[in-house]
Amino acid sequence: MQNQMFSNGGRMLKVADIHVVALYHPETGKISHVHSVTVFEGGRAVSEKEAVETAKGLAKKAGHSIEGLAVKVSKDLMHGRKPHRIDVKSGEFVPLEMQKRRRIVAGAA
Repeated sequence: MQNQMFSNGGRMLKVADIHVVALYHPETGKISHVHSVTVFEGGRAVSEKEAVETAKGLAKKAGHSIEGLAVKVSKDLMHGRKPHRIDVKSGEFVPLEMQKRRRIVAGAA
C-alpha cells in the first residue's frame, strides 16, 4: 500500500535571472522600497531597466515619494528578502541586524 501522506510536487523550475531593485535615500542609505524580479527558465526575460521602472511605479503606487531616491540593483535574492541598507560610501548592500522581540509570558508581571 502506498503512503498517502507524501506527494511529489514535480520538477523544480530553474532560476534564469534575478533583479533586486532597492530605492534608497543617498544621504543615509535607508531603503524606502525593494522590488524583486525572479525569471525562471523558459519565462519572459526582464531587463534591468524594466525591473527599475517597475520598482519605481510600484513604489509610487504604494504611496512612496521617489523624488531624490537613488537606485541599487543586485542579483542576490537575499538583498530583497532580509533587511538591508546601502552603505553610502561603497554603494553596497549591508545587512541590518533585526532586534529580538521580547517574549511576553501570560500571567507575568
